[in-house]
Amino acid sequence: MSLRDIEKNLYHQEEDPGKRRSLNFGAIDPQETGENPFSPVSFETKKKESNTMWVREDEEKKKEKRKKIKKIAIISAASLAIIAGLIWAAVAIRKTSFSEDQVKVSIAGPQKVQSGELVSFDIDYQNLNRASHQQAVLHINFPENFKPEGDLSSESDGPNARKYNIGSINGHSAGKITLQGKFFGPKDLLVYINASLEYSSSNFSSTFKPESKTGIFISSSPLTLETDGPQSVVAGNAVSYTIKFQNSGHAAMPDLKIKVDYPGGFTYASSEPIPSQNNNVWYVGALGAGQSGEIKFSGTLDGQNEEIKNFKAAIGEFGSDGSFIAYNESAGSVKIIATPIKIEQTVNDKKNSLNINAGDVLTFKIRYVNTSTIGLRDVVITEEINNPILDYAKINFAQSKGSLNSSNGVITWKATDIPGLKLLNPGEGGEIDFLIPVKTVIPVKDPGNKDFVFDAVAKIDSPDIATPEGSNKTVSASAVNIKLNSKLGLSAQGYYNDAEIKNTGPIPLESGQETTFTIHLKLMNVSNDLTNAKVTAAFPAGVKWKNVFSTTDANVIFDGRANELVWNLGTLPAGIGVLTDPRELIFQIGVTPSANQVGNFVGLLGKTVFSAEDAFTKEKLTSTLTGKDSNLTEDMSVGDQGEVAK
Repeated sequence: MSLRDIEKNLYHQEEDPGKRRSLNFGAIDPQETGENPFSPVSFETKKKESNTMWVREDEEKKKEKRKKIKKIAIISAASLAIIAGLIWAAVAIRKTSFSEDQVKVSIAGPQKVQSGELVSFDIDYQNLNRASHQQAVLHINFPENFKPEGDLSSESDGPNARKYNIGSINGHSAGKITLQGKFFGPKDLLVYINASLEYSSSNFSSTFKPESKTGIFISSSPLTLETDGPQSVVAGNAVSYTIKFQNSGHAAMPDLKIKVDYPGGFTYASSEPIPSQNNNVWYVGALGAGQSGEIKFSGTLDGQNEEIKNFKAAIGEFGSDGSFIAYNESAGSVKIIATPIKIEQTVNDKKNSLNINAGDVLTFKIRYVNTSTIGLRDVVITEEINNPILDYAKINFAQSKGSLNSSNGVITWKATDIPGLKLLNPGEGGEIDFLIPVKTVIPVKDPGNKDFVFDAVAKIDSPDIATPEGSNKTVSASAVNIKLNSKLGLSAQGYYNDAEIKNTGPIPLESGQETTFTIHLKLMNVSNDLTNAKVTAAFPAGVKWKNVFSTTDANVIFDGRANELVWNLGTLPAGIGVLTDPRELIFQIGVTPSANQVGNFVGLLGKTVFSAEDAFTKEKLTSTLTGKDSNLTEDMSVGDQGEVAK
């Protein structure tokens, strides 16, 4: 085919349109569409058609993806719903077998009790669940003034608590623990008992602890306590109180103590019996049914005019934390008042307290003055000094004549003794001096004769001193508390011929040769118990400790470098050497005289000191020996022949 023919075929307009389409492989004829294939619009239309096609494809893919996501979400939600349903079903099932509210503990018992009365409390526990519980422990807490009795199945859970190891508690089961004991406390005291059940459920790993609490009123106490004392006192003056106690119950009360709370401004002076702790605690011990007793204490009370001072006494015991648990209490009050007359005294220049020794002389000085604005008629002054350790036969009134009643130890001064007491005008006063010795030999006849103490109380009064209605008579007083120190005794005796230890060596002594002797140290303690008692004995040069000794208190130490003996006794009761035999240490020494001692006695024992602390007065006491030589008059076989012969 020629080129012309080909051109005709391509561009001839009369050709069949179907043939052209066939030759152009199905292309669209621009003339048919009325479009210019080379125009920009034609290209833009094709581009839009192409973009539309891709957008449609993307949308279809996104729709498909959304369908898949939705399907997954539906499946997940359904799975979660199934899981939640299973969990809910499990919880519902467990709840039907266990509920914390279905485990209960309760306390049943009296709401009012008498102090010292034996009472019982039932602690009930129950498990209303289907599930059982393990490791169940019942804890019971009670106040310090409750004393459990007759309980052998529990264990201590603290100072005021018990616990019961129950173990397993089956479903729909219950149990009971009975607690017995006694409450001790004052009337109307409210106390509590608390019970808790600690356990773990078989369905849970947690620990649960339901609790119950009940209150109990103490309606009465078998222990009675009364405090008796003045209703008023002049500031700075002496005041005395008496505490009476009794067990009115039917059973003994063990280990009792009495504690007094003093008000501010009170200075303790003395008491009978003496306190066991801090000047305000007394040990009573066991008090049987119907038994009673009393305590007297005194001191001085200071304060402002019209001020009310409150005392409180309690009987009971100390708790584990050191606090006092009162089984009963008694309170009293005293009013500080002004006085129109003032009196002061000193004993051996002491105003409040004084420790004395056997053989001392007590010097009393009493000063008085009318501080009111009116004259006071018929003034009377008294001094109370009643104690068997005083030697009344040797009292010395000096210029202040008075009248002594030796049966009660009261000295009285009136206008017949001191004319100025007939009328004591405002601002006027005076002074009274007298002396009284302490006996050298203290009267100790039985174990009760110990801890001698008394108050020297000076008082002044006048009928012109008004007494407020309802109050005690206002008397101005001044007191000095006086305690007697124990008397120590120390003696040493030496023997060549001794029943306890055999001795050797020449008698008379010879220089360069050793002779042994037995020394007997004897101790005496008269009227008070002693603590930290010991004897220290120094040996002279040339004297040797032979380490042979005999004593019931064999705590003996010898220091060879110091050549000194120490005998430790510790505590030593009153009456040793007076009511009983003296305490004795027997030991052997050896002495070798030197040539320069020929014709002289040889020292066997140097300075020896018996020292101790007085348990009553708290003073350090000593008794001293300067020494002991070979002039042994107590050994008839030696006598005064203990000199060195050659």
